Amino acid sequence: MYTQRFRSRRRRGVGRSGRVLVGLAALGLVVSGCGGGGDDGKGTGGSGSQPPAKSGGKLTMLAVQDSAALDPFSVSNVALADEPRMAALYDPLFYIDAKTHQVTAHLGESMTTSDGGATWTIKLRPGVVFSDGTPLDAAAVKLNYDTHANPATRSVHIAVAMGFTTEVVDNVTVKLTVAGAPNPNLDRGVATELTYIMAPSAIAKGPEKYRSEPVGAGPFVLKNWVRGSEQTFERNPNYWQKDKGLPKLDQLSIKNVADIKQQFNTVKSGQADLFLSSDGKVLEQAKNDLNLVEFATDGGQIIQFNLRKAPFDDVRARRAVTLALDPADIPKTLNNGYVPAKSVFNANSQFVDPAVTQPAQDKAEAQRLFDELAAEGKKVDFGYLIPQNPSSAAVAEYMQSRLKEFSNVSMRIEPLEIGAYIAKYAIQRDYQATLTQIWAVDPEPMLYGYWYSQSPFNLSGWSNAQADAALNAGRGSTDPAVRKQAYSELQKALVTDVPLWAYAESLTGAICNDKVTGIEHYNAGNIFMDRLGLK
Repeated sequence: MYTQRFRSRRRRGVGRSGRVLVGLAALGLVVSGCGGGGDDGKGTGGSGSQPPAKSGGKLTMLAVQDSAALDPFSVSNVALADEPRMAALYDPLFYIDAKTHQVTAHLGESMTTSDGGATWTIKLRPGVVFSDGTPLDAAAVKLNYDTHANPATRSVHIAVAMGFTTEVVDNVTVKLTVAGAPNPNLDRGVATELTYIMAPSAIAKGPEKYRSEPVGAGPFVLKNWVRGSEQTFERNPNYWQKDKGLPKLDQLSIKNVADIKQQFNTVKSGQADLFLSSDGKVLEQAKNDLNLVEFATDGGQIIQFNLRKAPFDDVRARRAVTLALDPADIPKTLNNGYVPAKSVFNANSQFVDPAVTQPAQDKAEAQRLFDELAAEGKKVDFGYLIPQNPSSAAVAEYMQSRLKEFSNVSMRIEPLEIGAYIAKYAIQRDYQATLTQIWAVDPEPMLYGYWYSQSPFNLSGWSNAQADAALNAGRGSTDPAVRKQAYSELQKALVTDVPLWAYAESLTGAICNDKVTGIEHYNAGNIFMDRLGLK
């Protein structure tokens, strides 16, 4: 499901053929700037062919906005948002490897089940301490997971944490007992949602303190935080891998630059070194003017319909809108670098069923459905909720212009600042259709949470027996063939019921200058901060 592309800046004498887009699953390019890959022809994690980073130095990374908090309970694990900061402060306990798609230990030592997922045993590395010198032991992990599961915490990761109870077996062993049916894929949920562990000494101070005074076991500690401007991280003197010469950097700065074009120009001018982006046009430009490590997950950019509200409580309305639009025409018209989607699973996903795709554009059928609904007094008149940014607005305006070619349909664009957008969509659930973006390194646990009918995090109101059975089958097995078949059934339910429409595949890129090396990613595109450095 997780693939990666590599691009170095275009050099003099390299023609267009030297820049042809390599297939998602067939890589192995050696790059001279940031990024790089192994030479086995598969997406690897990034650092195989890069020169080693020197010890020392300072690196400046750019982010689109400042953090609201820096604790594991408040922060969503999204590479394009705060997750690089989490990697710097905490290090992952476990992660999903980009090459093998398997859960891999990092701060932890192992996570195993001997009874098909009814119970799990987490083993920790002995001797690991947090940056304040207190132990990262079984009691610390239990406290973190219990804090996530406490509704009073309002953890954004409660969906996974509420699925089990915790028990300290000994100083380095935690037992998780799954509530309800066994979950043989719980390790994927832990690796993606519960992988960052905060020191109990920090948690004890309460959320007003721990949100801005984080204590983790990662490669860096927070030295300074100028709100709205910049965070400065310095090497953790108690880092568990310091005997290996890690982290490579002495200092990491993360500066806030909201405008994507300004981010690009800032790195190009040498005033910063690195940023992450999912903007297709910026990624295309980086292939020529800077250096790029690009990786793809499942998900992408999606119109999510609210099935609890008219007009999209009627499947005909959902189908009409999707048949009126063409994913391939969006990048053709806007020149925004999007890769057109045919499914929520990208074209090279290990779970994609190429025989099951979203229907192609059919203007005549779309108009027939719009007319049929209007004749019943159900004209398709809707608001489209989007986050307030130029890229989202451009695509929404494109869609609006295309729908104006039809009668008996009207679309209003409703742009909101990101905080208000999230509140309206995810908390109030007060929308008819909305833009949502998904970065899924594995269907578990994210897609289960989004689309299982009884999930408290099902924001669209979609309830479909075929989808529920597929999601349960995918969760209930570790057999790749069984899981692939389960998610094929999910794709069939998505095509039949049209709760959403995917129009662009999910791509994320690390864009950097020639000084940067050691980029190695995990989960849905985040970067290991211990090995990131300068040539």
